[in-house]
Amino acid sequence: MLRHDVPGAVRKPMSTARVFRVACLALGLTLLGASCTGPQQDASRSGVRGGTLQVLSAEPEVTLDTAGFYSPAMARAYARTLYGYNLAGPPDQATVPVPDIAAGPPQRSADQRTYTFTLRAGVRYAPPVNREVTAQDFITAVQRLYDKKISLSGQGYADLIAGATAFGAGKASRISGLAAPDAHTLTITLDQPAPDLLSILTLSYFAPVPGEYAASYAAGDNYSGHVVGSGPYTPTTYIPGRSVVLVRNPNWDPATDPLRKAWVDRIQVRLGVSISSIQRAIHREEADLSLNSHVPQARVAALRADPERSRRLSVNPTGSLLFLVLGTHRAAGAIADVRVRRAVNYAVDKVAYRDAIAGRYAATGELASTIMAPGSLGYHHYDLYPTPGGRGDPAKARALLAEAGYPHGLALGFATLGSGRLAAGRKPIEESLKRAGIRLKVTTNKEWDPHFEALRNPAKRLEHQLAQGGWILEYLGDNARQSIPPLYDGRLPPTDNFSEYNNPAVNRLIDRALAEPDRARRAALWGELDQRIMRDAPMVPLLWENFSFLWASRVHGWVYDPWAVGPDLTAVWLDPPSP
Repeated sequence: MLRHDVPGAVRKPMSTARVFRVACLALGLTLLGASCTGPQQDASRSGVRGGTLQVLSAEPEVTLDTAGFYSPAMARAYARTLYGYNLAGPPDQATVPVPDIAAGPPQRSADQRTYTFTLRAGVRYAPPVNREVTAQDFITAVQRLYDKKISLSGQGYADLIAGATAFGAGKASRISGLAAPDAHTLTITLDQPAPDLLSILTLSYFAPVPGEYAASYAAGDNYSGHVVGSGPYTPTTYIPGRSVVLVRNPNWDPATDPLRKAWVDRIQVRLGVSISSIQRAIHREEADLSLNSHVPQARVAALRADPERSRRLSVNPTGSLLFLVLGTHRAAGAIADVRVRRAVNYAVDKVAYRDAIAGRYAATGELASTIMAPGSLGYHHYDLYPTPGGRGDPAKARALLAEAGYPHGLALGFATLGSGRLAAGRKPIEESLKRAGIRLKVTTNKEWDPHFEALRNPAKRLEHQLAQGGWILEYLGDNARQSIPPLYDGRLPPTDNFSEYNNPAVNRLIDRALAEPDRARRAALWGELDQRIMRDAPMVPLLWENFSFLWASRVHGWVYDPWAVGPDLTAVWLDPPSP
């Protein structure tokens, strides 16, 4: 997904024009490993029940209706799903989906297309619904994703289900691939095998919705004001752009929920708070924690050196990538030559870029060289275009340009942003490419949608031979479906494939990886795809971004949620419970 530049912002849906969000990451799957700065969780002492958690969020555009642009951190508190994730277990298992409302692993058909789930008994909605969650509620949730009054939301995932696209197009009255033989049995049949389905089902798009109740409200903001919780909390207040209040679901039984502790009685969230205001409020202990990355880079070293405050500091991976888009279309001019694209990869000073954008929000991230994020199934570190210290190699770049027929350098169009944090990345890119003999003709776009719309315009190919870009993930683990196909499958509509990359061999390998049932072989295929695409150099990977958090001294049990790129609100407890 492309990104909005709010650290820790609401994750937007797959394959839309809103995917620009951007790791102190250990290699492989040690996502929450010791290489990250500060505690990934504060697990000291046993929890204390009670109190009101005061939460701040910089994101104003939050809905509670999980069919729309929901907040993953808040949704975990009130919207349970068939599968979830255990943040209290071993760190290397935090991205492995586990049963939540599902009573156990599903039965799978021989062709790997049909999944049969048995629901856990005793999972009940809050008032006024007051009944048990049923299989039909999951069908209702998927149907609502195709409501014409809301955005695309989770349709990109739901389209995997047989009959879903026909339903969305109005050609069928039901989704043929969904069935509820009884209240506690749900079957999902896919058009094609999707071995990553369980990871997809952790997303709150697929949280159950009581149809008989939700039918009284329009999808989106209207239903957001009336959402009823299936988790330990339920919303009681929703004022768009201002506040959300979650209180205990009196019908929640902790014996039915293996993934949430739910220590506090009440969660109050203020929306649309500026990052600077969040910083001050946490420092003064006028709030407990933030959903957004907010610790300025300049403060990180001092906080680390403070024995008490270092316990309350955490610098965390996001899986979000900042990169340069490089055009590949034959009408894109010189950049269509792979040797020129490789020269650009060698020329960029990634360290200078990292330092330029570090700024106010978070500790500097890790230099990137791959498409897939650390923590993704199939990821392994490699660098096809290494440079000394990540500072660029102008000599290597000039040699490739000469080989391509540009011994005296060349000029390329560069589309960048005129405002926002990433605008600071323009200068180091210009300067490092200039050292390699590449002069940039700069076009400045407004953030965000105008920038992306310009990149989609074929008539402007020569303006954006290079362009700033970025990608965020909705979950880590078995997640390559989110990054490689939307960016580089040339058969798909060019919604996010700004490079206009189309390699038939890569397209066929994508099909194999998406259908491969064996996890290890699937990982190997995605890893092979990553390197195969990077040999064609349709991008310059720049930076894996980190998010940094500090919390108040009365907060304990703080755990980083890599799926929500923020704190797990159901894990924290307060001592004292009252301010």
